[in-house]
Amino acid sequence: MSPCLKRLAVIAGSAVVGLAAAAVGAPASIEDLQYEGRVVVTADGNGMVVTRFPTTVDGEEVTYYLDVQNGCSAAFDLAGTESCPPPVNALNVTLNGEVVFQKASFAFERVEIALHLVGTSDNEIMAGADGERGAAARLAIVAVRPATPPISAKK
Repeated sequence: MSPCLKRLAVIAGSAVVGLAAAAVGAPASIEDLQYEGRVVVTADGNGMVVTRFPTTVDGEEVTYYLDVQNGCSAAFDLAGTESCPPPVNALNVTLNGEVVFQKASFAFERVEIALHLVGTSDNEIMAGADGERGAAARLAIVAVRPATPPISAKK
């Protein structure tokens, strides 16, 4: 088979898989990572992270989420790249001066949040945790947008 025909076969196969996924109701969205980090508890029983990051994706159809993983959960696969930390006892996350997450005893949570507009000031995230030494929680902020334009935009 010629290289051109091979490429066409791969493209056609991808299209069929995409159509099949849409037919079974697979979510049609794209997630863009805005921030990723972790807070680790030190010897004094507390952990803290404070940092700034820009918003890189915006628009009418974009929704922002804070994803929080406590210790290890099925939501994230470490793939043998690091050991699994114990979970924190409690976590508090403040974003741009507003408490957006405050919880104890959780595995994985996704919370809708608001970010600054693209091109304006950076966002500031502060996370504080308590627990045993070495306990950790992962934080990710994602921008979720539809993979296809909304029906009202199609004409």
